[in-house]
Amino acid sequence: MNLNLQTRPGYDVDVVQLDDSNLRMTVLVTNPDGKVSGRHVFNLKTMAGADPAQVFREAYPIAFEELLA
Repeated sequence: MNLNLQTRPGYDVDVVQLDDSNLRMTVLVTNPDGKVSGRHVFNLKTMAGADPAQVFREAYPIAFEELLA
């Protein structure tokens, strides 16, 4: 699933669509020396018509870059 999510430095996000309404987001948090220091898994259920990118940003906002308007 390619959602063009921009993550902050030190965060890597992997997204899998399990079915029409279930998504899994895995976030790896990396130390400045490149070692993984944390792994967070989110099993998310969405409503029809929901923007998956927005769902992910709201589930773990610190991992994503702010969009400048």
